[in-house]
Amino acid sequence: MRAKFAILAVLIAGCLTPSGCAKRKSVIPRPPYAGDISGDSERLQESLFKGDQAVLSNQEIERILSGHISVADRRRLAVLGLSSRSLWSQSIAEADAQNSERLLQTLKSSPQLTQVRIMPALLIPEKRTVPYLREAAARFQADLLLVYTTRIQTFRRDRLLGPDEVRARCLAESVLLDVRTGIVAHTARATESIAVKKTSADLNFGETVAKAESDAVGKALVSLANELTAYLGELQK
Repeated sequence: MRAKFAILAVLIAGCLTPSGCAKRKSVIPRPPYAGDISGDSERLQESLFKGDQAVLSNQEIERILSGHISVADRRRLAVLGLSSRSLWSQSIAEADAQNSERLLQTLKSSPQLTQVRIMPALLIPEKRTVPYLREAAARFQADLLLVYTTRIQTFRRDRLLGPDEVRARCLAESVLLDVRTGIVAHTARATESIAVKKTSADLNFGETVAKAESDAVGKALVSLANELTAYLGELQK
């Protein structure tokens, strides 16, 4: 009997050992993730897609990104607005003309700029891309080109009692282009709102809306000009 117990104990001990009855589960190592790049030598520094180099080569992009530009010596500024709208009354035309004048006067307050002019309509290219705009500014002998756009939203409120009211909001964006290098030196964004009520001097509520839009655009353009003059002022310090 004791011999049987001894044999049974030996069999149980053998099954519990790694080489016995109990089989170890094999662990399959997880393959490395393709995106796990730890070394700087393996870090991509250029595009691998040939189509990306149709406009700019990898070498040109590297030179642009690693280069340093300064517009502190740029003195002549051309201004170009890419947004337009139809004018159907003298008061609206006068309001838009005042907005352009206020924009120019604010820009001229910068000590860095010795010349600020509106880009002539005859020089505005049909294709309003950066290369064509840059060429037009160079023909105009401008060191810098300020391009801006405006988008307007209006919210009308018709009242049964009292004058109708309109709220206009203008979102303006600007890009300052260094004509010599084609590099964008500065960008700005401004949002301005204004509320106007219809008066007896307005021909109709449509003219009230147009006046509100002009006022909102004027405030937004001045905000853009102030941001640009502040940027140019920092360059002189």
